[in-house]
Amino acid sequence: MNKEDQYKRMKFSKLGIIVLFSIIIGGIVGFLTWGFLAVTSFTTHFLWDTLPKTLHVKNWTLLLCLVGGVLVGLCQKYFGNYPRNMEDVLAEFKETKRVDYRSVHKSTLTALCVLSFGASLGPEAALVGIIGGLSTWAGDTLKSLVKKKSVFNKYGEIITEYSIEATIGLIFRAPLFGATTFFEDIKDSRRIKLIKIIVYSITTVAGFGVFIFLSKIDYRKISLVDFGSAVVGKNEIIAIIPLILIGLLFAILYEFFGEILHKVFKPLENYKIIKAVIGGLVLGIIGTILPTMLFSGEHQLTELPAEWKGMSIYLLLISAIVKLLITEFCLATGWRGGHIFPVIFAGASLGYGMALLFPIDPVTSVAIVTTSLTSGIMKKPIAAVFILIILFPIKLIIPMIVAAYLPINILKYKNSLTQKSY
Repeated sequence: MNKEDQYKRMKFSKLGIIVLFSIIIGGIVGFLTWGFLAVTSFTTHFLWDTLPKTLHVKNWTLLLCLVGGVLVGLCQKYFGNYPRNMEDVLAEFKETKRVDYRSVHKSTLTALCVLSFGASLGPEAALVGIIGGLSTWAGDTLKSLVKKKSVFNKYGEIITEYSIEATIGLIFRAPLFGATTFFEDIKDSRRIKLIKIIVYSITTVAGFGVFIFLSKIDYRKISLVDFGSAVVGKNEIIAIIPLILIGLLFAILYEFFGEILHKVFKPLENYKIIKAVIGGLVLGIIGTILPTMLFSGEHQLTELPAEWKGMSIYLLLISAIVKLLITEFCLATGWRGGHIFPVIFAGASLGYGMALLFPIDPVTSVAIVTTSLTSGIMKKPIAAVFILIILFPIKLIIPMIVAAYLPINILKYKNSLTQKSY
């Protein structure tokens, strides 16, 4: 065998190892994501369906949220501020190329309390930290077992990175989410880009495959909202900019809620249990009046397209505002979690409200308002589009791209004016 054949053989051997690692990590990601969501679903069903039918206690929502406040407060007091925000985990990985895995058990237990007791928050914060940490641990273990110049030592960071991206994609049923990194890492060589594409594709396919397979075994429905077909006519084209501005206005309102509430509860920083119980009390009161305000809004979102016509404009607008308010209230009182699902639910409620107020197609209205709101809060237009495009007809891709980028540019211009004034 000549040197060229040996080189090609080594090259394919390394590629095979990368593919194998990607399949394994992807499968683990799918299993862990399914496992965490399955446990959360079980505890939630037990607390909110099984127990009240057995105990017959009045004001169950309020009582349960108060108990949740005590448990969340205890977790915050003895474990610390877990689970960490998704943005913090991703920032840590970009800076250090690893995610700390020493606190995985703390994040898991705290997140189960937060999500099971009705918080208006999603699971992405917990899952990103858990799977990012476990992927880092797996990488450290493999590196200690294999020789220094192994393929995993060279490309392990890429595999860990896409295990995190695949997790986020699984949570939002958005397989394209991880592709956002292809736009961010423009300095990568052609070879590294190719390896990233291979790792991302295989990890995502393996993750989704295992997740879907396990979800069918336990008969748990994978909720994916169907907004229906869209119409883009004269009225819709005229309404695009106003709808984007409405979404942006609510994004600014959401940030205003956050700033005010975090300032209000700052004096209680050392009183974790009291702060969390206040959060549980408010969550219980609002959840008793408006049950759709409980939980992340993911499952309520699947029902909204069939129910919005029977709702008033005021109820839809109030639902959007209260959902944003209670989400930030949870975060400010120590009920930590993700805010993307609640934001999407608020955007859909607002979009349907605009469709009742003006003669425009409801699906187009929801798509534009939700994209504008989500992008304005996430500050990541590509990520917002990749998360939301699977929910809407592909014909809305251009209006959605405009709705994702315009708020970011408006906010940048607003911030530049503010800095100049100082």
